[in-house]
Amino acid sequence: MKQEINPQETNRAQAFELWMKSPMPMVTLTKTFDVTRLYKVSRRKGLKFNMLLCWCIGRAASKIEEFYMLPQNGKLYKYDRMAINVIVNNKKGGLSFCDIAVTDNLEHEGPIMHPAWP
Repeated sequence: MKQEINPQETNRAQAFELWMKSPMPMVTLTKTFDVTRLYKVSRRKGLKFNMLLCWCIGRAASKIEEFYMLPQNGKLYKYDRMAINVIVNNKKGGLSFCDIAVTDNLEHEGPIMHPAWP
């Protein structure tokens, strides 16, 4: 469910103004992480490493209020749920897609794997 909100009443007012003028609005974050422990967990639990990494990113993003706000047709909307789609290069030179189900319990729901995901 989405609800229209006034951008001026959020901490995203300036970003919204800049975003609405952008020909291709997006945000890119770059950070280097040591994923050794995550790799070990993926092996121990029999989970695909990329899937587990995407789930961790989704869990982290779900705790940030701004990720629930998106502009659409010149208005700002706040959503009650979050959908995260991750696209990565695969070993075969193609792209793999994963829609992440943001949940506290990975074993209960987990990510929804796209058929192209290796």
